Amino acid sequence: MPLLLAVLIAFLTLAAGDVFAQAKLEMTEVDAWLVRDPQMSSQFAVADQMGYFKAEGLKINPRWYIAGTDLPSMWGAGNIHLGTATATMVVPIAASGQAIYNIAPQSDIAGAQQIILGKRGQEIVRSPKDLEKIKIGMPKGASVTMALQAMARDTGVDFSKLQFVNLAPPDCVTALAKGDIDAMAGWAPWVFNAVKQAGGKFYFSGNKSAIPGKEGQVDWILVHAGVVASGKMLKENPNTLKAVLRALEKATDTINTNREAAVKIVAREMKLDEALARDIMALNIYSMETNDKIVRGMGDFIDFLYSLDRIKQKFPPEQVLYTKLLEEVDPKLVRWKSKTEVK
Repeated sequence: MPLLLAVLIAFLTLAAGDVFAQAKLEMTEVDAWLVRDPQMSSQFAVADQMGYFKAEGLKINPRWYIAGTDLPSMWGAGNIHLGTATATMVVPIAASGQAIYNIAPQSDIAGAQQIILGKRGQEIVRSPKDLEKIKIGMPKGASVTMALQAMARDTGVDFSKLQFVNLAPPDCVTALAKGDIDAMAGWAPWVFNAVKQAGGKFYFSGNKSAIPGKEGQVDWILVHAGVVASGKMLKENPNTLKAVLRALEKATDTINTNREAAVKIVAREMKLDEALARDIMALNIYSMETNDKIVRGMGDFIDFLYSLDRIKQKFPPEQVLYTKLLEEVDPKLVRWKSKTEVK
């Protein structure tokens, strides 16, 4: 009996050794390229400041930058292996032949993509069809265009008859206040400014409608911010990436259960007023669940960017979605599984 017990203990010790060997982090210090935006990188800020990365044996070096549209050119240098991104950033990188993978979603940010009616627009627009009669300010090719297209399909509006004025979001606010445009399509925080400074009124967003007779939840744009990794990072450091995801899952829970503490951290890290950070975060749905909406949204952006000739060829959205690591961290979060092979 003692011999059998000794053999059993030896076996369990070896088995435990294998488990710990598998879980050992390949690297303990990682640079993360993060957009300084509550929609894009809130979980990273919270995980860092709350010590969740440290608890996983990780030191994350945040490399903050301002415009997410800069990522495709930065990624091409080959120095970025972990970061946050939306499909607008991922698709051009993948279409150029570079290996990039969304390994987990972080937030549904469709609520921040909004259409605001100015004072004149509020007088004219009694139904969505009246949008054909007014001028709408919007940056040309902005992703909020997709929300307008979807709204038009659902409400019988002829999208080709909509009149757009190509303006950056801050200029839209000014033009709306002066009456040079009748509505603006944009995103937070500029849409907040349009309401407060130009007397604007919320009409609809990517996931919510205030259109009379069609109030409530909608799916007019499926846009998510997610965690992205390079092919090299996935191949060489899977345990490190799983540790990152575990910390981000804790951060997601903190954001959803202790919003005020999260707001203070996010405001400080994003260099925002707390009230503004709170308002922006209220529009986002913070969740790491991978489902078919993530896939559909990626596919929609591929079609959209192809239609604008920003990418030369389409590819299956599954190509840039990798769910294996997230499934190993928390199987409940993976409602849709990819079969992607890492390049």
